[in-house]
Amino acid sequence: MLMRMPFAFWNALAGVAEMLPRPPLTRNQVELMQIDTTASERLPGFRALGISPRSLEGELEAILKQNKQRNLQR
Repeated sequence: MLMRMPFAFWNALAGVAEMLPRPPLTRNQVELMQIDTTASERLPGFRALGISPRSLEGELEAILKQNKQRNLQR
């Protein structure tokens, strides 16, 4: 289930969590969640860098195939 939660709540929760030895959430993480990280169509992106994005599944398949070929060469 997804619920909207105000950032003030997350910030307070993170402040309490930071008292723990290994906090699961920090105020810095909450601050980063507030920054828009969505790619813009107006800015240069993958094409300008000569990168062709692939799905995670496609990338994992390529890695497994490459490792299999290396093992066969040994």
